Amino acid sequence: MIFACSILPLMAGSGPDKKGGANLPPMFLLGNNNGMMQMVYWTYVEEPQMDEEYPEYYEEAHRVWELQEQFRHNASKYTKLIVDGMKTRDVKYVDEILLNPDGEEIFPDELHARPEIPSSGARFALVGEPKLDRENIPGVVAVTDSYLANHKALSIKPASTEGEEPLPSSVIKKMEEKYGMKVNHSVKSTIIGDRYTYGVLQFEGEYKNSTRKKHDPNEKSALALEIIIDGDKVYSYPVEGWYDPEFGPTWNADDGGEYFPSDIAAAFEGPQGVELCYLHWAPESATTGIMLLNNGNLDRQEYTVYHSLIDEPMPVWKKDIEEMKRLYVAEDPGENENVELTKWAHVFIDYEGEQIWISDNEEENGAFFSREDGKLKLVGTVRPNLKPSFPESRDSKHYLVISGPAGGPSYYTEIFKFQGGKLVESFNALEVYGEIEGCALNGKEVSPEQGKAYMKAVPDAIEPFIFWTDINGQ
Repeated sequence: MIFACSILPLMAGSGPDKKGGANLPPMFLLGNNNGMMQMVYWTYVEEPQMDEEYPEYYEEAHRVWELQEQFRHNASKYTKLIVDGMKTRDVKYVDEILLNPDGEEIFPDELHARPEIPSSGARFALVGEPKLDRENIPGVVAVTDSYLANHKALSIKPASTEGEEPLPSSVIKKMEEKYGMKVNHSVKSTIIGDRYTYGVLQFEGEYKNSTRKKHDPNEKSALALEIIIDGDKVYSYPVEGWYDPEFGPTWNADDGGEYFPSDIAAAFEGPQGVELCYLHWAPESATTGIMLLNNGNLDRQEYTVYHSLIDEPMPVWKKDIEEMKRLYVAEDPGENENVELTKWAHVFIDYEGEQIWISDNEEENGAFFSREDGKLKLVGTVRPNLKPSFPESRDSKHYLVISGPAGGPSYYTEIFKFQGGKLVESFNALEVYGEIEGCALNGKEVSPEQGKAYMKAVPDAIEPFIFWTDINGQ
């Protein structure tokens, strides 16, 4: 399978450097995997082959693969992490991850919000103290020692500490004259090396001089500019988006019609000019690359566009399934060991935590689990006579009820309360002819009056959305 991604040719002078990496371009470490930083791969490691059905994608896909291969085969040469613009931390290459915990090949080109979900890529560790934790990533750009020998790191600071500021009016006027369009928004973003100013601007209306290849002849373009200011000199790089006469412009999904400035993650002055390592975040993507200011021209060389995933549920691996099965059987071996559990589903009772329902085909037998502090905990079991229901959340309290007939005039109820992602209370009651015969809160007996009040305070049940996953993948 070929995955295409737009990318310009490699930086002039870049390429595999067997003598030490002077010509190797900066690397972006965007992943965080088990306390290590990661260069996340954007395509599979196998060389792409010509697809007769889509031959137009081959050249582009191969160029993407070649850039990734350059980083892969020289990973051990990347020994310096750029911190706070000009400082460095030592890093070392550790290993490469291509398979998930189930032994399956990981789909590339994805950044995960959850560190528990692995991305394919090369892993790096900080050398010395302090160690990396999930909330403390000091930088995202790594370089080789040879690269630093002929590139001077430049300072980076926000252009304003008091909110968003527009670009100077003289710059806006100059760009309006150059492109023959009216600017409707601009941002002065970053000061680099106490000399250069980086910002962006966008024009209103349709960009009629588009050079972008269009699959639909009715497709219209919008135009934004990357801007570098050096004294009285202004350099621009055009970035085309899409323009809809009714809804306006867009460059990235859900960008609200605004072209965002990039984060300048590191900046250098080298033999070819000023190099700016940029990271362009959007609601659902992250683009990495380098802007190069050289010989009076501003160029932008894109590495890749990652799919940035958010609101992902915790992964459930095969080892998790086996652990839930083990705990289920251990809860009542004589009753449960002959039950075949065939499917599981996340049940979003408390969004701060993780609750899983594992079940047989008919949803007559199974159990609910909560993952707390990384461990799976059995909450309650489902029987043919005991069914789950899901009360509405109230005041940051979330509920699971398992109840049903217990023989003759008896009715049994279990209520589980979650808060802050953890199970905080459990209640059970046995009713006979509608009257409570016995009840307990957190294992301690309480009066029927207290039990009745507890049950009455639980909100009414709502219909949940349950998406089942087959354990055997069928």
